[in-house]
Amino acid sequence: MLSYFGIVPHGHALDIPNGVLGMIFYTYTIIRYFVIRKLNQRLKKLNSVVNHKDNDKKLKPNILFASSVNMIISSLAIASSLFLGRKLWILKELCVVCVSTHIINTTLWMRAIDELAPQSMSSSAVNPNVKGVTLHKVPPKKKQ
Repeated sequence: MLSYFGIVPHGHALDIPNGVLGMIFYTYTIIRYFVIRKLNQRLKKLNSVVNHKDNDKKLKPNILFASSVNMIISSLAIASSLFLGRKLWILKELCVVCVSTHIINTTLWMRAIDELAPQSMSSSAVNPNVKGVTLHKVPPKKKQ
């Protein structure tokens, strides 16, 4: 992919094929999911035993850094999807595998945005379990 843009010469060690980049990205995503889930379970156990405010102060910079790295990597993946999707559009081709990959990359990118968003913007005022949705009660219409 890098040789296409002229960043490295064709056949260079850094000229990694797109399929290999995808395998690295999806492997990273799967490993990150299981590591984060495990850390959250440990944090819940630790918070039930010890004062959680101290733990939050220690872990917040690490979580922010990990979320930022994830956002950068997901943004590179979505940029690659946009580039390759444009190429398919120009060629007037429909590749079911490619479209599926673009949808997955878009979903992972949106999750990375949601993970990095401040809690005040992504949590609901009515139901804290629903992210990104604020529910308001609508008064019933008056009958005339």
